[in-house]
Amino acid sequence: MLDVLARSPRPHNQPIPFVHTHMPRPTHQFPAAPHAGPIDLHSHLLPGIDDGCEHFEQTLETITKLQRAGFVGSVCTSHVFPEVYPVNTPLFLQEQTAELQRQLQKYNVNYAVWPGGELRLFDGVIAYLKEHGVPTLGESNCVLTEFWPDEDPDEWPEWIDDTFQWLILNNYQPILAHPERITNSEELPHRLQRLRHRGVWLQGNARCMTGEDGYHADMWVRRFLQDDIYDIIALDTHNPDTLESRLDGLVMIAHEFSVDTLHRLTIDAPRRALANRSQPHTASNDITRAG
Repeated sequence: MLDVLARSPRPHNQPIPFVHTHMPRPTHQFPAAPHAGPIDLHSHLLPGIDDGCEHFEQTLETITKLQRAGFVGSVCTSHVFPEVYPVNTPLFLQEQTAELQRQLQKYNVNYAVWPGGELRLFDGVIAYLKEHGVPTLGESNCVLTEFWPDEDPDEWPEWIDDTFQWLILNNYQPILAHPERITNSEELPHRLQRLRHRGVWLQGNARCMTGEDGYHADMWVRRFLQDDIYDIIALDTHNPDTLESRLDGLVMIAHEFSVDTLHRLTIDAPRRALANRSQPHTASNDITRAG
């Protein structure tokens, strides 16, 4: 059982031509997933390169708190969005994760880290991926993505579906991060079901359970857990100051749904994602229900 559970919660269109895109060649050997314990598949631990931890001391403090909660590793999914973070290419993030691993070894911190990225979907992202490569999670073919409407909450541009189709055609497994935070539109469940039928996996954020990300995120996360459409639950860790509420969200999932649900989405699912190498299936829940 997760150590965190000892805590008490606080009161489309034409097909896109197949063009295989090679990943940047790995420059470092990263560990296999530990046999037991939860893994945070979505984190911003790499210091000083996005809106997550600002320096290594903050990263170290965050990891120490994660270990106390029972976590054994994190995928370092810094933002990949050239308009805001032009330096954060897949190869750069691999190098930064390797440096973090070296620093953790230097301080005798037994905590696994893997490279990745949180890829912002935007008009033109396919061209960016062809040039820079795809920020997969560890050595898997999984790609964590995010999308935010510019203004209209009902906006769902065609290039979103085009990008997911391109990734799947090129043998990548797309994962959409925190869909419960995207919009308050009543069309959201229908759109997410359509994505799932196409093979996209969904990753929910634990903190949305606490209400700190707003009413609609609070409502959607419970509905999506009840409807069993999440493939993974993650902390979306940013820094030690906001970690408490994210861990509270895990406790609330266990209390309101079940410990088995929490374990399936935070222990089993991340391992299957990190080990995923094959062509994605159309049934998204294969990740959490495969024997």
